[in-house]
Amino acid sequence: MKLINYFAITVLLTVMSSVMAVPMPPIPTEPIYFEPQVVEATAEIRQQSCVQIDKGIRYLQPYTYTYKPDYYQDGTNKFATAMITMDVLPILGEYFGFAYLGYSALIDEKENRRILNVKQQIAMLRQVKAEKHCFE
Repeated sequence: MKLINYFAITVLLTVMSSVMAVPMPPIPTEPIYFEPQVVEATAEIRQQSCVQIDKGIRYLQPYTYTYKPDYYQDGTNKFATAMITMDVLPILGEYFGFAYLGYSALIDEKENRRILNVKQQIAMLRQVKAEKHCFE
């Protein structure tokens, strides 16, 4: 008899759970990963001479370099990983290590986005140069 009661309660809860289910929150439609905006040439840029456009590209070029060392070349990342794996400071060292690795990844992402935006500006200037048939 108890087995039938358990079965009846299970069926009842299953049927009622679909009626009283918590609705799913709306799923964001925007992309998870960063998508840079497309850089369009303005009328002011299109009116510049070929030499001025070339100077603009030359001045933007140094901003495409990164001065942050890679993950494996960064000594601070090695130290943070060592703090996580070796219990130098119990519990605190792990938090500091994880915090720095997260900070390092955040700075790396910010640097990559900056470089990508500058590269897009350079690509737009090169496109304008190609449309003007500069230096043929």
